[in-house]
Amino acid sequence: MIFVFVCVTTCVLFVTALYITIFWQQAVLGVEILWQILCVSFLCSIVTFFYPQREVGRKAMMMLYIGHYVLTNVIVLGCGIWFGWFYIDNLPMVLAMFLAIAVIFVVVSAVAWRRGTQQAALMNERLRMYQGQERKER
Repeated sequence: MIFVFVCVTTCVLFVTALYITIFWQQAVLGVEILWQILCVSFLCSIVTFFYPQREVGRKAMMMLYIGHYVLTNVIVLGCGIWFGWFYIDNLPMVLAMFLAIAVIFVVVSAVAWRRGTQQAALMNERLRMYQGQERKER
């Protein structure tokens, strides 16, 4: 979860800088924006607890990804409205939020998947080494 939190926070900071540059060029920001970003990033990160620790089928995993994406949209858009990040009646702002959420979701999912694949390969390699060492000791 911490890895996902760091990835989400980094992407959100980047997209926030881009979003403010486009829509709020004259913005004077207070420290509360930093706490808001950390809060939203944390909420989006804890959603990863919904993923099972065991292997599931493709359909189940796809449904989990879709549910995760929908919940991420609810969190970001809900907090965005609450924090005043965009105006709900300003279609370009809303569409930019949807695009930002989609891009961040894809980037973080890809990075987390790649990291998980690398960790699995490393664990399998160490398991093979351990099993080989165990055979030598017998």
